Amino acid sequence: MVATVEGWIFLTLLSLSYEKFVVTLRMATLSKILVLCVGFALSNNLWAQSHIDSVQTDTSPLKIERDALGAVYYWIDNNALDLDRVDYSDLYETYMTPIEGQLFEECTQLFIEGKLRLEPDFLKTYSYWRDKIDTPVNGVLGNDFRRIEVYFYPDAVKSDSVTYFVKGRTKVKKNVCDFTGEVKIKKIYHKYERDIDSPDCYVIIADYTLKEDATQKGSGEFQGVMGAYGYVTKDAPEVIQIDNIDQDGDGYMNRSYVGTWRSYKNPAVVKRCMWGDNRLPFRFDFDIGAGKIVVNPKYSSPEWDNFMQRKHLDIVEPESGDSRATYKNPWW
Repeated sequence: MVATVEGWIFLTLLSLSYEKFVVTLRMATLSKILVLCVGFALSNNLWAQSHIDSVQTDTSPLKIERDALGAVYYWIDNNALDLDRVDYSDLYETYMTPIEGQLFEECTQLFIEGKLRLEPDFLKTYSYWRDKIDTPVNGVLGNDFRRIEVYFYPDAVKSDSVTYFVKGRTKVKKNVCDFTGEVKIKKIYHKYERDIDSPDCYVIIADYTLKEDATQKGSGEFQGVMGAYGYVTKDAPEVIQIDNIDQDGDGYMNRSYVGTWRSYKNPAVVKRCMWGDNRLPFRFDFDIGAGKIVVNPKYSSPEWDNFMQRKHLDIVEPESGDSRATYKNPWW
């Protein structure tokens, strides 16, 4: 009987020790897990910060900020732009590419497979006058920010799963050149907005090479990166339409071409060249407007004066609301 009682006491003490041991072990395990989680989070944060720091430096024009919901985004500090830098296409591609902290999905493969496509007029230049109408878009050429007008014809042809054959015309002062070339889709992203009042959008990034007719005066070759924003509707979720919803709003820019122009006559002559719908992503001190394009007086020219005085399209206004606008001697 005594042995039995002693055995019972021993087992009880052993049980209590075992329970304490298990609790201690669990606490130690949880502590290790917590340490590991914290360490993992810190390492990720350090990686993200190093990734940000690799792009955002004191001298880089590409900055990173966070919105009210904590999502990160790029913005361009035009005061940090360098006139000595001719080609900004790589920086523009980085600017257009979604980064960690944004909700996005890459859809390039869907486009290659034909499950996602661009609307037929996606690459065509146009403006609005109660409806879509044929117009060139404006851009800048060289460090003197000479006005260049670019027009793409509507019949872009898809030559393979990612490449469009395009043609059009350019105009600098009174010099007009024909061009042909390719716009090659590199990436398509579906960006999910955290703000429920803002629609999701698609980001399209492409390389372009446009060759002007070598027999024409002042001709050359354009190369660079095109970036555009689009959206889809519930009725046609497979067709990306150009996002022109806010095309009359302050700061609107879309279908921007950022790159260079190289002269055929003198290949050593390479100039910065950018154009697009409305404003340009890199403005330097050329565009000093708060909401709309305002040309700095130091770059004034007859061509930019016509633009500022809204004579740049030579529009003949329709006599009635049902009529379409026409143009005086369109050069394209």
